[in-house]
Amino acid sequence: MLRRLINFAESSAGFDARSSIAQIYRPVIRGYFGVAAIYYIFMTLTHFQEFSGADLLSMVSASVTASLFTLFAWHALRKPLPIGKLEALTSVTNMLIIINVLVALQLEYAEPKLIYFMMMAMIFAFACVSMRQALLSIAATLGGLFYQLAQHESDQLTIYGFISFAAALSAIAITFFLRRAIGLAVAAKHEAERELKQAQNLGETMRQRSLSDSLTGLPNRRAFFETYTEYKNGGDPSHAAWLILLDLDGFKTVNDVYGHIMGDALLKEVAERLRNYCGTNAHVSRMGGDEFNIILATNAGVDAVEAWCQKLLPQIAEIYRIDDRLIQVSGSIGCTEILADETDTQLIRNADFALLHAKRTGKNRVVVFCDEHAKNAAESYRIEQALRVADFDKEIELVFQPQFDLGENKVVRAEVLARWDSPTLGSTGPDRFIKVAEESGLIANITLTVLQKTITTLKSWDQRFPLSINLSGHDLIADQVIDQIIDLVHNSGLDPTLLEFEVTESAMMPDAQKAADNLGRLAALGHPIALDDFGTGYSNFGYLRTLPISKLKVDRSFMENLTDPMSEKILHSLAGMARTLDVECLLEGVENELELLMAKRVGAQSVQGYYFGIPMTAEELFEYIEEPDMWHEQPQRSVAFGQ
Repeated sequence: MLRRLINFAESSAGFDARSSIAQIYRPVIRGYFGVAAIYYIFMTLTHFQEFSGADLLSMVSASVTASLFTLFAWHALRKPLPIGKLEALTSVTNMLIIINVLVALQLEYAEPKLIYFMMMAMIFAFACVSMRQALLSIAATLGGLFYQLAQHESDQLTIYGFISFAAALSAIAITFFLRRAIGLAVAAKHEAERELKQAQNLGETMRQRSLSDSLTGLPNRRAFFETYTEYKNGGDPSHAAWLILLDLDGFKTVNDVYGHIMGDALLKEVAERLRNYCGTNAHVSRMGGDEFNIILATNAGVDAVEAWCQKLLPQIAEIYRIDDRLIQVSGSIGCTEILADETDTQLIRNADFALLHAKRTGKNRVVVFCDEHAKNAAESYRIEQALRVADFDKEIELVFQPQFDLGENKVVRAEVLARWDSPTLGSTGPDRFIKVAEESGLIANITLTVLQKTITTLKSWDQRFPLSINLSGHDLIADQVIDQIIDLVHNSGLDPTLLEFEVTESAMMPDAQKAADNLGRLAALGHPIALDDFGTGYSNFGYLRTLPISKLKVDRSFMENLTDPMSEKILHSLAGMARTLDVECLLEGVENELELLMAKRVGAQSVQGYYFGIPMTAEELFEYIEEPDMWHEQPQRSVAFGQ
């Protein structure tokens, strides 16, 4: 059983059981050598009193040899020895003990001294390393006993035979069961160690998996923050590090056009390019979606870090071949230096601000966070904090900018614009707070407040007048926001045709299908839909014809350089597209007679701009509707509201 257990333990745990038993037994054997050395030193001294002449020489030689050898063996066992050497030391010691007894009996025989052989058999049963060694030592002991009996007590052979048999059986039993118990303990110990090792390996494997992105194999968000913390808090202060955020441009389009399987394959290819580019110089991780973070440890200056990132962009933008399809995306990068005195939140916010700036200013570029960004980020942070505690019902005011129909020669609608009078920031224009509200997820509250105030204003007028309200990209893809808009209008009892909703092309890009579906829901109820900032996005005819739009608002930027002949051609083309789609064309930014003339020449149906009225209050809007000519003569009226 012990052999089977040892064989199992050796095969499963990968260890030498005999060696392990020997090493566990080593302190016992070393004690055996120490006791033997002391005993024979003492016996050497007594020999000088009991013997003389040749007998003394024989006894002293035997005892001194035994004491010196056991001292040597005791010293050698200070550290573990191979089992072969351990068995050799024990066997020699056992033989020296037997020799000492035989020499003593040869010089002075006495039957009571035969008891030494029984004692030695028991001692060897305890002291031997292996069963084989114990059997040899016990056999040598009993052999010495019968040699003495044959010489001196031949008539006692029978009785001593039974005694020897009992002693041998007892010694063998002690040897077997003692080593069996030790063997079981050793096997159990190593089995426990093996299972512990397996558990540790499994734990390490699970830890590595928990730190790895399952799709790309790159370190994941958790691993990034662990590495980031090491660099920020435990790194060498003399060595700088940079936080680099990379976001793919056009990845959502790949998912929409080719499907998520192709998108996943693209992410794997991007990850491989990042891994190859960064090598051991930087830690790259996937944060989720198409977002990747890089920690670059370098003492190089801003220009060198920016150059390093610039070299990465062409590699990301190089065409990918996936399932025989050619796909191209680019990347935008924002980076900031990791400084010990900056909070984690602020550092990540800074890098994210730089990335956002790269996205807004053309994409496929690198932006390093700088003092100007810090100033803008600080302002955005102040605005965000003020927005989070704002009471929009009290702080939001509405102003209205007329839309003039050139054919009917009158105001036919007005765009509703929000103005925010913050208790902490003062009067704040939409160019400052709308983007922050969108980025912080607070825009829906503003949209719903503006809609509610617009409904209240409309219901307070004796004469109903059509108004236009802006919807953000966040509003368009949020079903719950659209549900609330529909409920507000339905509960108001107003005719939905009085409330037009304006959206921009860029607002629909995050999820064009969801945006189109929600616009369809609004249009089905009778709400007119206007596409704002037309001409500055990515629209094509096929895409536009699928949207439920009733008006195209041409962006004001096309009115900025009318001396350029190309401007008129572009405006003609945009107005022509509106006619082809059978929708109204409105030109924004009309501020003088020359621009009004151009709007008429290109075929625009309506216009909006300072020439026909700056943003004004509800009361001023009705005055304007009744006497529009006086507003042409007073262009600075209500300028405090701005646009």
